[in-house]
Amino acid sequence: MKFYCRCRKFATGGLCEVGARATVPIMSLYRPAAPDLLTHTFLAMEQAAPDASDVYFGVLLRCGGVAPSVGELRAQVMSRVGMVPALTHRLNDAVEWEPDPEFDIENHVLVADGPVDVRPVREWMPDPPGHDHPLWRMWLLPGTGAEWGLAFAVHHGVLDGTGVMRALEVLFAGRAGSTVDDEVSGSAVAALRAVPNMLRTLRSAPELNVFGELTGERRSDTAAVPVARLRAIADAAQVSVGQVHLVAMAGAVRRWTGVDADVPVCVPVDTRRSDEHDRSGVHLGLVRIALPTATEDPMRRIRLAAQRMSQRRMSSARIGARALIDNVPVRWSGPALQRLGDRRKVALTASVFRSAPGLSILGRPVADLFALPWLPPGHGCFTILARYGATATLSVLTDTGVRGADELARGWAREVAVLADAAGVAPHAEDTAAPVMST
Repeated sequence: MKFYCRCRKFATGGLCEVGARATVPIMSLYRPAAPDLLTHTFLAMEQAAPDASDVYFGVLLRCGGVAPSVGELRAQVMSRVGMVPALTHRLNDAVEWEPDPEFDIENHVLVADGPVDVRPVREWMPDPPGHDHPLWRMWLLPGTGAEWGLAFAVHHGVLDGTGVMRALEVLFAGRAGSTVDDEVSGSAVAALRAVPNMLRTLRSAPELNVFGELTGERRSDTAAVPVARLRAIADAAQVSVGQVHLVAMAGAVRRWTGVDADVPVCVPVDTRRSDEHDRSGVHLGLVRIALPTATEDPMRRIRLAAQRMSQRRMSSARIGARALIDNVPVRWSGPALQRLGDRRKVALTASVFRSAPGLSILGRPVADLFALPWLPPGHGCFTILARYGATATLSVLTDTGVRGADELARGWAREVAVLADAAGVAPHAEDTAAPVMST
C-alpha cells in the first residue's frame, strides 16, 4: 500500500516516522526551482533526440572497500532525498513541478552489472523514467574485489552540473538542502549582452572531415592528467585552469581534425552569482567561443584564449545569459539555444564541472570521479572535464559516426604535456594519470 506522508522529519533529512521502508516521498519543505526557458529547451531536445536517455548526464564514482548492499544504498538516499526536491518532484503535462505521489526509491536506485568504467548513460538506462515520475536514476555497480562504483544520471532539464555535484553532497556528505529563489534576476536590458553570442550562432563552423553521418549510437572515451600540472601551467602563463583546458582542447582538435582554421565550440557557463553557490536547478548559459586551432604555437594559443575568454567577457556572457533565460520568451530565445547544439554551428561542447570535495559513500571512500556527458540532438561530440582529488579527467561522448574520437581524448592529454613544456613546467614523479579508456 502506498501513501503520501506529510511529516516534517523527512523534510529535514531524517527518516519518515512510519519507517525507512517508505516507498514514496515525504512532503518536503523544499521545492524545485520554477521551470523556465532551459527546462522547456531540454524537454524539447528530449523529444528530438534519437533516444530519450541522450538528455541524461551525471557522474560515475569509483569507490574502494566492500560494496554496500542495494538496500543500504536505498536507505541512505531515501533518508536525504527530500532535501533535493528535483529528485522527488515530477514535471506534469503543463511543465509544472508537483510531488510524485507514487515515488518508489526502488525504481530509482538500481543494481547494474559490468565494469566500473565510463560508458554512455543509455547502456545503464535502456528505459528512461517516464514523466509521471522524477527524472533520475542511480546504479550500484558491485564491481570486483575491493573496487565498486556508483553511477548517477539526471535529466538535464532538472539539474545542471553544479546541481548534480551538490545533490551528491546532500545525499552522501550531509550537506544542507539547496536554496530556491524564483525571483527574476537581471533586467530585459541586460539580456542585450547575450545578443552578440546569439548572432554568432548564425555563423557556420568549418567543415571537419572526422564528422560523418550521425548514427544515433554512442561511444565514450576518457583521458586523465594531474590537476597539479594544469595549475602549474595556469600559474606560469597567468591564466585560469579553465583556459588551459580549452587551449589543450584546441591543440587536440587541431591534431584530430587537421583543420587549419579556428573552430567554434559551445562552452556552458554557470550563471549563479557568488552568493548563490547552493542554488539548485538549471542555471547556465551557452557561449560560443572560437578555439585558436589555427595557431600552431602553444604559447600564442594561450594568449589568444586569454583574450577570447577574459574574465570581463565571460562575466558579461553570464549576466546576459541569465537575463536572457529570465526575461526573453521561449519562442524567441529557444531556437538560438538549440542552434548551439547544431554541429553545423559549433564543432563540439567543452564543459567543466566544478571541483568536488573528497566524498565517501556509506563510509567507503570515493577514489575517482568521472563525468558522464550527454549529447544534444544533431550534436556529434560533448566533453566534460571533472577534477577530483589529484586527477583531472576528460570524458568524451560522441556519436559513432564521428571518427577517431579516442584521438581527441588522447590528444588532449598530450597537449597538456606540450603546454607544460612550453610554459617551462617541469614534470614531477607524481605527475602520472590514468590511461585512456574507451567504451
